[in-house]
Amino acid sequence: MNPVTLPDAEWFDLAPPGGGAPWRIFLARPQGEAPAAGFPGLFMLDANAGFATFTEVLRRGAVRPAATSIGPMVLVGIGYPEGDDARARRHFDYTAGPGAEGGARPTGGRDAFLGFIEQVLKPRIARQVPLDPARQTLFGHSLAGWFTLDVMMRDSSAFAAYVAVSPSLWWDEARLIAGLALARAVPPRLSLMVGEWEQALAPWQAERPEAAEMAARRARRAMVDRARGFAERARAALGREADLRFDLLAGEDHASILPAAMARALRFALA
Repeated sequence: MNPVTLPDAEWFDLAPPGGGAPWRIFLARPQGEAPAAGFPGLFMLDANAGFATFTEVLRRGAVRPAATSIGPMVLVGIGYPEGDDARARRHFDYTAGPGAEGGARPTGGRDAFLGFIEQVLKPRIARQVPLDPARQTLFGHSLAGWFTLDVMMRDSSAFAAYVAVSPSLWWDEARLIAGLALARAVPPRLSLMVGEWEQALAPWQAERPEAAEMAARRARRAMVDRARGFAERARAALGREADLRFDLLAGEDHASILPAAMARALRFALA
């Protein structure tokens, strides 16, 4: 076999200074000379599932920036080494505490994970490639989307823009709503996306053996209604100065929305 590689891309494992399990970091560098302030950067969570796709969407778009409104930027992916229980680790990293549906996996690592990003990861990336500290975006899908919204609510200065795709608001919607009332030095920029078929069964799912269970779970979690409702609450709470965008992506469900959201996320990050 001849493995396929991504040019100008690499990965390395990075552990917190005090010890502990490392995160797998993926890095894709743009070609050409950096602007005086450095390249804009996008930090993608759950990078094991989609970093290569995101890199290709970015590079294809950057070939014709006048047509796509996508230009060169640094893509940083945060994931987990092979062999780690990624489900357990992400449940811990992305949450501030137990969710509405309970569960046996540990939770509550949100602050430590954000501290790692801010104090360890960002300085490391900045030593490897010129990165503009004023043009950085956080991108998260599903439970990582909940984390993205929570960081925007409570640590908004960490990033200049936030992209939450199919955020699991049902995990702890009350905390996110409470966060809307907190003071911020700068009006936030948020792009919130959700798929048309995240709250009801898609036509191709209706005949599956687990269709009834899927339908009940989707109705309970109400992904579309919650996302739309949160966007409306955020507009009312944050005022006209905030740049808030809500998009319902036709024909997509919770899994298929990710590649469909990537080009939109890049345009928003670079706007």
